[in-house]
Formats: sequence, structure tokens, C-alpha cells
Amino acid sequence: MVTQKDVADLAGVSFITVSRVVRGEENVKPETKRRVEEAIAKLGYAPSFAGQVLNSGRCNTIGVLTPIPLNKSIRSFYLMSVLDGINEICNKYNTDILMSVVPESEKNPSYDYLRPYKQKKVDGIIYIGLKKISKQIIDEIKLRKLPCVVVADRPESEIFSWVDTDNYLAAKTSVNEFWKRGHRRIAFLGLEKHIYNANVLEREKGFIDTLKQLGVSYNPEDYIIRTDYDSSDIDKDVEKAFSEFKEKPTALFCCTDSCVPGACKGIQKLGLSVPDDVSIIGFDGFINQTYFNMNVATNVQPLSQMGQRAADILFNHINNPDAQRETVVLSVPFADGDSLKDITK
Repeated sequence: MVTQKDVADLAGVSFITVSRVVRGEENVKPETKRRVEEAIAKLGYAPSFAGQVLNSGRCNTIGVLTPIPLNKSIRSFYLMSVLDGINEICNKYNTDILMSVVPESEKNPSYDYLRPYKQKKVDGIIYIGLKKISKQIIDEIKLRKLPCVVVADRPESEIFSWVDTDNYLAAKTSVNEFWKRGHRRIAFLGLEKHIYNANVLEREKGFIDTLKQLGVSYNPEDYIIRTDYDSSDIDKDVEKAFSEFKEKPTALFCCTDSCVPGACKGIQKLGLSVPDDVSIIGFDGFINQTYFNMNVATNVQPLSQMGQRAADILFNHINNPDAQRETVVLSVPFADGDSLKDITK
């Protein structure tokens, strides 16, 4: 079995230097690092996981916990895009990823969201879309000084660093994009009130506030359609709402791209078409002709960048336990598409 000493002898360096290279530490000269990496490749050396933990107290693995289901082809694209960014930074630090799909905290309050850390499997955790984080979890994270970062939410507790996007501003931009194309009666496809999603709530607030600022004659809240983005009945919810509107909207702002196919189906059931009768704007940026029959106008979340920033912050916390909390808000650019029609022409 090849050991670190064998690598050190072949590269002509000390055992400690080999350990530093294996752990991805940066205080090694480039030429020395090259010799060590060549020796590792030539000998086929693979570090022992148990040995790493014993020698350094580090696993060289981070955890990623999320309630986002992998069996939903569209929504899982969101998760995989964030993971792509995390993986890019992990490669830089020679670190592996341990991912778990976990239940929502309110659905299973007894679930142990720190288990991978307690079992010495990970050095820190990135939580993606965990939504509400219970006081019990917060207290335990604080007690154990767990290095962690939250993606797609903004926990109020000072122990959390987080990375999120400006959902409110993006929603205002979407309404204004409809408005400048002549749309005056605009609806919003949001979530059922029992479903907590802080980002969607910010998009809904941006929708309401912007229409009020534009001086519409109707109450924007009367044009909010409620659904569940994991439901197969989105089309029915949209069809029912549109059939009940006294004055039908010419535009629909969907709270997430995963709702767009169902929304279009519901509109078509009424004999209407997109975009000739109803224009649509989505949110996230992962609906395209791969998943759908048109390029949908949408707000493109920088998902990979969110993952990169979260991983960078996490490694800073792991390497510097006294590092200050970091909060990052990224902008969400608007992308025009075939689903948005200018009705002023």
C-alpha cells in the first residue's frame, strides 16, 4: 500500500509538505506542489479518509443538505446548477461533497440536520432552500460552532452566513417589462399560503407594490393565483382562476419557471394561446426549449454563482473559525423570450 512517506521520498520533500498538498493548503510553492502531484499520480496514492481525520481533524468533505426533490426534472435543475458552482470551488480545495435530500424542518422537526457533522463526515454544511430553520437547529449550530452557509434564504440569526438573490427587484422589473409592452391587467401565479418560500413571497410583494405604484385601477391581490409548484394540478388552478376573472389578464407572472408548463396548459384549455392572448414571464432561468416548446421570458438566477459564493464563504469559515458572518445578495437579470408579446403594436 502506497503511503505519504513513499510520495515524499519520490518527490524529494518532507512528509508534512505532502500532507499540505493533499489537504489543498496554499502555503506550498508551485514547483514543489507540481513534484508532489506528479509523485502522487505515478504511485497511484490515495489518502486514507480515517487517517486524514485523525491527523488533521478534517474530513476534506462538505455536506450539502436540501429538501429539493431530485425526482422533479425541472426543479432539480435548480439544485444541480447550484451544486455545479459548489463543486467548482470544492475541486479547488480538493474537497468532496456529501449530499442529502432531507425533509422540510416543519414537516419533520425531529430530523437531525447536523448529523453529517456530528458523525465527523463533513467539515461544514451548505443548506439549499431549507426554508424555515427551527430554533432547536439554530441553538445546536451555535453550540457546536458548525461552519455553515444558507443558500436561497436569509435567516435572521447572526450565526448564519447566506447567499441569496434580489427577488423583490426582479419582480418589479418583470411587471415593468409587461407594462412597457402595453399590458395593464397582470396576474401573478404564486404559492398556496401554507407553503413557505421567502423568495416567492418577495416576488409576490414586488408584484403588488409595482402595480400599486403604476396606479392600476384594480387591487393587485385580486389577481393572485395560488398553486403548489410540486402539484400536477397547476393547469387546473390557472384555468379556474382565468375563467373566474371578470376582466381577463393579458399577462401572467409565474413565481418560478417550474410553474410555466402548467400555466400554459391551463391557458390553452380556455382556447387561449401564449403569447397571442396571454404573455408569460417566469423566474429562475431554467425553462428553455430543452424542457418546453418555446424560449420563455424569465428572470435568470445566477445559480452556479450562488453555489460558488456559498462554497467560498464556507471554506473561509472552516479555515478561519472566527471569520465574520457574510451575507451576499446577487442581482437577477431579465431575459426576453417568445412568451412575451408587445400589444402596443
